[in-house]
Amino acid sequence: MRRKDKGISPLVAVIMLIAFTMIVAGILAGWATRFATEQRSMLEKCVRANLVIKKAVYDSADGNLSLMLYNAGTVPLTDFQAQITYNDNGPPLPDTWNIQSTLAANSLETFVQNITDTNIDYIEIRSAECQGAYDLIRGYDVVFS
Repeated sequence: MRRKDKGISPLVAVIMLIAFTMIVAGILAGWATRFATEQRSMLEKCVRANLVIKKAVYDSADGNLSLMLYNAGTVPLTDFQAQITYNDNGPPLPDTWNIQSTLAANSLETFVQNITDTNIDYIEIRSAECQGAYDLIRGYDVVFS
């Protein structure tokens, strides 16, 4: 006697596919809602952020570059990345460092970094939290003392 294998009925297969699709859609909808809410709150915060380099001074005695930063926005900014690009008769050579600090709204603070090359093309500083909060100063605006 030969045994005949049977699969599930088409009706049960369709019901299982619909249930699986609804479960996946529910998971994705929950994730998308959380993601959109987080992005919206970050955007609302960062739209009020404004960072300005008020002054850059290089002290030739100790080799320190002092950046005076002003948070002209209405929200505090944290964790900055500064990049100095040098122009030494060739391709620009960037030098990057991180500043782990918080700059309160409408406040001014000076950050100091030791550098070795004084042939500065430009200095750019950017908030790690709000990428749109950044400023750039050209090398000829740096005060050498």
